[in-house]
Amino acid sequence: MTRSSTPVASPLRDRFLEAGLRVLGRDGYARFKQAAICAETGLTTGAFYHSFTSWKEFEVALIEHWRAAATDQLVTWLDAQPNAQERVDALVSVALALPHQSEAAIRIWAAGDDRVRYALEQIDLIRREAVARYTRDLGVDHAHADRLAANAMLLLIGHQMSGLDLSELDWSMRHALETDPQVRAALARSEP
Repeated sequence: MTRSSTPVASPLRDRFLEAGLRVLGRDGYARFKQAAICAETGLTTGAFYHSFTSWKEFEVALIEHWRAAATDQLVTWLDAQPNAQERVDALVSVALALPHQSEAAIRIWAAGDDRVRYALEQIDLIRREAVARYTRDLGVDHAHADRLAANAMLLLIGHQMSGLDLSELDWSMRHALETDPQVRAALARSEP
């Protein structure tokens, strides 16, 4: 799924897109239907087709909307954090705040849709590269930072697909950071 030239965002389009993410998260991909999205918004199919010319256009816009909100904007915000330590702390908070149930449904959707799978692969790559970059910024060597980023993605995706409580992901991510010798050494060097 590549960036399309869909119409400019509007409150009505955004309402449908946000509803789409909620329906995915609550009902799963199997029940991801136009009727459920219209019911979630309280709007008619006419309003839907006023905002999107087709279901496929909506699907493309939904994945782009999710990418912007759950990856692109967050990476931009993380990049603006004043120092490497604060950026890593913020990264854990951002990872915990992602729409995990919606993302789990998107991962299921991607298994049967090449466009969604490609978009998901790109999003996961952006996230992984950001985690590796932030870890390198702490002073962790390049290869080790790449491995830590891969581990972080495994934790995130595993959590999303497991249905375990969010506290398990929180513990796992913090444990990985607190017990890794290179991260500990880098953090010790950065303390005043």
